[in-house]
Amino acid sequence: MTDREWSLQEWDDWWQKTGERPDEEKIDSEHHHHEDAEEDDPYAPAVNKMLMKHRRLCFGEGESKRIFLTFCGNSLDLKWLSEEGQEVIGNDYSTFALEGFMQEHKLEYDVSTADEFQVYKAKSTNLALYAGNFFKLTPDLCGGQVDAIWDTGSFQSAAIADRKTYAKSVAALMKPCSNYLLSVVNFKDLRTWKGPPYTITDEIIEETFGDIMTWKQIDSAPWADYVERIVLLQLKQ
Repeated sequence: MTDREWSLQEWDDWWQKTGERPDEEKIDSEHHHHEDAEEDDPYAPAVNKMLMKHRRLCFGEGESKRIFLTFCGNSLDLKWLSEEGQEVIGNDYSTFALEGFMQEHKLEYDVSTADEFQVYKAKSTNLALYAGNFFKLTPDLCGGQVDAIWDTGSFQSAAIADRKTYAKSVAALMKPCSNYLLSVVNFKDLRTWKGPPYTITDEIIEETFGDIMTWKQIDSAPWADYVERIVLLQLKQ
């Protein structure tokens, strides 16, 4: 099976069409989310359990840290981290997704521009969302380097040809002591679709990040039909 990569426009269309894939492929799962899903449906919107479990790798008790979320969309992780007292910075190409997040949670916000990015900054909480191409986002544009990065499904969905660029972009946002928490899903032999999300193996992690970061798997747990893996990466000193 030959993998297919999505363009940025196709990702934006995916958000606006509520998950309708541009390749018209279906991701089949006996647990797949339906409108009448039970609360324990793994596909239903929820704060990532692994993020909550490993929160101390992002921020300490009573601490306020700068935490960046890659390809964040309208993730509930944004809201949870903000409510935990953190300074939250998110990025996604889709203005539709970011505006939707602000409106869904009834957050008043200001809109400004930073270079090519449209910036949505909440008035009542320390949350800023940057709409634009992640590879063009620099620390200068988003207020400086961050203390931690939470990546759930983002690297796993990035175009295969862009993986090295993705790693360099993440590294540029990190301080020497920053933690980068990467969540990837092992689809085992159940992946039948050609586009994202892709299977991420240890070999891919090493090939992509090994020159600039150390890494180790720190956790794993069943997720729907698959297995979620949590990898901790840190810049090489």
